[in-house]
Amino acid sequence: MNVDPAVVRRRWGNLTESNIRTWRLAAAAAITAELALPPALLVPESAPYAVVAGIGMHAAFTCLKPRQLITFSGLTTSTYTAFVS
Repeated sequence: MNVDPAVVRRRWGNLTESNIRTWRLAAAAAITAELALPPALLVPESAPYAVVAGIGMHAAFTCLKPRQLITFSGLTTSTYTAFVS
């Protein structure tokens, strides 16, 4: 099940079905991690690990789209450390 029409994928897309499955899995993993981080920050035992995971995740996001996400990722990673302090 693809959201984009077949004509768009055929004419302008260069992703294979395997690529699409991989990116969907990566998106689902990122969403799951984003949902798990706030509760993990509330538990003192898991907070340092959540900070490291959040900073790593947002660093990876910045590597994927640096110009668009540098400010967002910088602010987010600083709030992780401020939240734990």
